[in-house]
Amino acid sequence: MNNAAAAPRAIVLEDHAGLASALSDLLAERLGYDVAACAGCIEDAIRVAHVERFDVAVVDLDLQGVMAYPALDELKRRGIPYVLATGAVPVDIPTRYRAPTVCKPYSAHQLERAIREASQPRHAC
Repeated sequence: MNNAAAAPRAIVLEDHAGLASALSDLLAERLGYDVAACAGCIEDAIRVAHVERFDVAVVDLDLQGVMAYPALDELKRRGIPYVLATGAVPVDIPTRYRAPTVCKPYSAHQLERAIREASQPRHAC
């Protein structure tokens, strides 16, 4: 297979190992993504967001009791779209970090729609 036809790549930032595994399977098997990396703590999340090559991130906001905002800052700096997969209430998310959100538990269809929305080009106002 040539690289131009390669599957899009995703990273998963999720601290619950079972959910991270299920999400990785969902992304790979149902949505056609190559899962480049998973991270379950803020230090690993920042490192992965900084060094991995990927097209989209699925991010749980609370990583072992620490908000994932520094990892989101890195994603924003690199211009990489992300989806928040969280139990947080959207109104509690600071405006600068708001993104398409799926509330746990979510379906493959909801995740796919959120990824598609996150990946849409943004127009400056």
